[in-house]
Amino acid sequence: MIIKIDNTNKEILEKISFLEKEIFPESYYSIITLQEMSLKKEYSIIVYDEDVKGYLILHDSYDVYEIMKIAVTTNFRNRKIGQELINFYLEEFNKNLLLEVRETNEIARKFYEKLGFVNIGKRKNYYSNGETAILMSLERN
Repeated sequence: MIIKIDNTNKEILEKISFLEKEIFPESYYSIITLQEMSLKKEYSIIVYDEDVKGYLILHDSYDVYEIMKIAVTTNFRNRKIGQELINFYLEEFNKNLLLEVRETNEIARKFYEKLGFVNIGKRKNYYSNGETAILMSLERN
């Protein structure tokens, strides 16, 4: 079950915060940041069930949505949860979708390509360790 959450879902925001620290130890969103995002209309936070087996954080940048984070908990990977989160986006929103992914993250890049994302550029030295980010886009028009 996919749930779009807001600032009233404090328990779910806490679960996302915990997962952020576990999955993205170098770039996680704190609970305060997640709460602030949940208050702003330009952010959408979508979770896969109340136990937060996966989540998607989007930012509406006027003419395009950007994936800020997408994650699936380790025990639930390879069960199409990430794909279901993206499919929910495709059903609910009508703007192009952008994201950045580490150049070395072949698994994620192949996942996005399978969903129709295409490589549109690079950002050298984007990550704190100097790694390059690959820019990918999913065109809706």
